[in-house]
Amino acid sequence: MPNTKKIPKTVVNATQQHLLLKANASPKPANVSPDISVLNSAATEPTNTAILELLQKLSEDQTKHFTDLRKERRAVVAVEEKLADVLTRITSAEAQLDMLEDTEDQRRNSPPALASEVETLNAKLVEYEDRDRRVNLRIYGLPEHSEEKDALSFLKTALPDILQTDFPGGLDLERAHRSLVPIRTGAPPRPFVVSFLRFQQKEHMRNVAREIGDVRWKTHEISFYQDFSKATQDRRRSFLECKRLLHSAKIPFGIGYPAVLYTGGAKHRFDDPKKAMQCIRTL
Repeated sequence: MPNTKKIPKTVVNATQQHLLLKANASPKPANVSPDISVLNSAATEPTNTAILELLQKLSEDQTKHFTDLRKERRAVVAVEEKLADVLTRITSAEAQLDMLEDTEDQRRNSPPALASEVETLNAKLVEYEDRDRRVNLRIYGLPEHSEEKDALSFLKTALPDILQTDFPGGLDLERAHRSLVPIRTGAPPRPFVVSFLRFQQKEHMRNVAREIGDVRWKTHEISFYQDFSKATQDRRRSFLECKRLLHSAKIPFGIGYPAVLYTGGAKHRFDDPKKAMQCIRTL
């Protein structure tokens, strides 16, 4: 049997009274009285329909409510995931802060070297590098590719001819090569860096070149200089303008190690090229 819900008695009574009033108000024969069974049937049918409609509406409202709850649940889950991600980041940031605090504590307990100490250590390092290069000469002016494929053999033969002097037993050269800077169009030829096995032989070659003055090879002017570290070369290069002025004024001068300019008979000594320029302009 179909599952029909029992209609409340108050609803039935109210419906019956409404139908009786309606029946009495309508014209009818005097000998006809209303049938109560018909009234009960008429009252029950519309009431069941209203209740079904109410139940259907409640079901729809409940479904909508559950749908809204599911949406809210998904929103809550999304917020929880974001909170978990934020918590992970906070934990990582705290770990990094702890590491930085430990590093700062170590720095305070072991302070870094002072600027003066770093400068002293750097000066010693440059000095050691220059000492290692004491047996080296830089030879400028020899055209590119004049050595062909063997720079060492070329210099062993060419240097005695260039200086017009003999070296008993021949030149004792350990190695020779061009400077490692790239070849540039229109630039002067790269110098040779020559390493001697004997310091005395290297000094003898410098002295001979200094005595000759104008050293040439096939019309090319050749120069001989001590090989220094890049730091020392840069310091000595800072005096180039001073040297030009002294040359033009025909004032004797010299460059001491590492980069000290001596000028005039009074032996003025300058470590700073700016102070040297000021003094040279007054000479």
